[in-house]
Amino acid sequence: MSLLTKAIKDDWSVLDVGCGRDSILKYVNKGSYKVGVDIYEPYVKRATESNFYDEVIQADARKLPFESKSFDCAVAVEVLEHLDKSDGLVMLKELERVARKKVIMTTPNGFLNTYAGPADNPEEKHLSGYTAVEVKALGFRVHGLNGLKILWKVKKGQAVPRIRPSRLGRLLIDMTEMFAYHFPSVAFQFFFVKEVSL
Repeated sequence: MSLLTKAIKDDWSVLDVGCGRDSILKYVNKGSYKVGVDIYEPYVKRATESNFYDEVIQADARKLPFESKSFDCAVAVEVLEHLDKSDGLVMLKELERVARKKVIMTTPNGFLNTYAGPADNPEEKHLSGYTAVEVKALGFRVHGLNGLKILWKVKKGQAVPRIRPSRLGRLLIDMTEMFAYHFPSVAFQFFFVKEVSL
């Protein structure tokens, strides 16, 4: 969250693509005007009821219903992996199209075999994975998130700390956060940013 806090300015308009039922942007609370977008109608309803966004729209990330350069910043937190590679590239181009200043994204390091969450949203299944090299090749600055990848595993379709008890696992993850930030190829997730020119 601190990376998002630093990357988004208070006076920016922000588009949150794939806002879901409980966007991390809600906890960052940055941006003067915030619009949420999700393809899944129950999430659009939940996001609207949260009263966090100035506007919430049901739309496909591959065809955003906005004019070019409509927002200072376009954000997609843990969305890219839910699309196959070709559709993911289409979404990336859409984010760059609607952003005036910056595109910010996160995604797991590599393919993470998880499936639909507690709301049984069929769109939540992971379809693709990316390496740090692939993300850099798309023109993004890449940093690591959530410690080392080897400290995580998938259990019952969800990512959980590998080391038990969970409190110890989380402590080790936190202790490796700075190393992972500087060496994203060994991190659990990527935080990546692209400056967009007008």
